[in-house]
Amino acid sequence: MGIKHLTYAAIPLIAASMTSQAATVDQLNKQVQKMNQRIAAQDQRFRVNGFASFGLVQSDVEEDYHRGISDAINLRRYTKAGIQMTFNIDDQSSVITQLVSRGENDFNTKAEWMYFKHGFDNGITAKIGRLRKPNYLLSEYVDVGYAMPWTQAPVEVYGVLEASSNFDAVDVSYDIDMGDWTSTIQAQYGKAIGEELVSSDLIAFNYSMTNGELTLRAGYSQASVDIVEGSDTEEQITKINLVLSATNLTGEQISGSFKGTFAGLAAMYDNGTILAITEYTSLTVDGVFSDQDGYYAMGGYRIGQWMPYATYAFEETTDNSKRVASAEVAPGATTTIGGLAGANAILAGINTEQTRIGLGVRYDIKSGVALKLQLDSIDTGDTAGEFTESDTFPSDGKANVVSFTIDTVF
Repeated sequence: MGIKHLTYAAIPLIAASMTSQAATVDQLNKQVQKMNQRIAAQDQRFRVNGFASFGLVQSDVEEDYHRGISDAINLRRYTKAGIQMTFNIDDQSSVITQLVSRGENDFNTKAEWMYFKHGFDNGITAKIGRLRKPNYLLSEYVDVGYAMPWTQAPVEVYGVLEASSNFDAVDVSYDIDMGDWTSTIQAQYGKAIGEELVSSDLIAFNYSMTNGELTLRAGYSQASVDIVEGSDTEEQITKINLVLSATNLTGEQISGSFKGTFAGLAAMYDNGTILAITEYTSLTVDGVFSDQDGYYAMGGYRIGQWMPYATYAFEETTDNSKRVASAEVAPGATTTIGGLAGANAILAGINTEQTRIGLGVRYDIKSGVALKLQLDSIDTGDTAGEFTESDTFPSDGKANVVSFTIDTVF
C-alpha cells in the first residue's frame, strides 16, 4: 500500500514536469523564430556580391606591346577578383564598399569604392567617399568583366585616364522621368591621388538618358594636376625639359603643375539580340603634354548563348605640331640629345596614333559565367617606342593580340 501511495503521489509531479518542459520547448521555438526573423532582416540589410575574371593574353611580337603583353603567355594581366559589400541602414541610406585584387598588381587588394549613399524622396541621390570617376559610359562596372562584351574595354578610350579611375569626392545625381525615358543629371567634386599624378579641384558633370533599349550620354570634367615627386612621370618630364631647354621651345617647358579637361559622348543600343556601343572622348592638357582623341564602335549579335562581336577603335594625339624643335640646338647640347634630329625624335615620341580592329565571340555557359575569345589587330604606325623605353614595339608598329577570359559574377 505504501508503494502504491507513493506512485500515485508522483503523478502530479511528473505531469507538472512535462508541462514545464513543453512550455520551455515552446519558448525555445519562439526564440528561434525571432532569431530567424532577425537573421532574415539582416540578410536584407547586408548584401555581398562578387566578380572574378581569369584570363590569358599573348601577342605575336617579342617586344612589350602594352603592360606585359608580349609573345610570352601572360596569365595575370586580365585576372582579377572583387567583392562588393552593401549594408542598407534603412530604405534610404546605405554604405557600399568594393575591394578589388588584380593579378598585374601582384594580387594586392585595393578599395575601389567606399562611400555613403542616401536617396531623397525627390529623386536626388547623394554619395560621399571613395568613388569611381564617371569618365566613360561603362565606368561603373568596367572592372566587372562579365558585364562587358569584350575581354577588355578598348584601351584607345578606356586607357586614357585609367591611372586615375577613382577619387575621393561628393556626388549628387537627379533622376527625371519623361514619358518612356529616364534622365540622370550628375555632378561631382573631389580629388584623385595616384602614384604618378594628383588631380585637385576635380569637377565632373554628366547627363544620360535611357528608354530601356537606347542609352545616350554626355560628360565633361576638369582638374588641376600635380606631378608626384620621384615618380616615373617626373623622370620623363626631366628628359623632355632637357630637350626643350636646348631648342627654341624653352618657353614651353613643362612644370610640375598643369590643367586638363576631358569630354565624352556615348551611345548604346541593346534590345536583347543586337548590342551596339560607340564612344568618343577628347583629352586636352596644357603645355607640351599631348592632347588625345579616342573613339570606338562595336557591334554584337546574340544567337542563343553565343554572341560574336566586332570592334573598331582609334586613338591619336591631336597637337603634334607643337612638339617640333625648329631652331638650332644650343651649344653643348648636341652630345646629350643627338642634335636637332635627336630633339625632334624625343619630342615626337610623345605623339601617338593607334588603330585596333577586333573580332571576338562570347559564350554564356550559364547565368553568371561567360567565356570570351578575342583577336585584335593593332597598328601604331611609326610612333611607338620612340620615347617610353618600357613600351618598345616593332618598327612597323603592328601586332596581333589574342586574349581569352572566363568572367563570373556571384
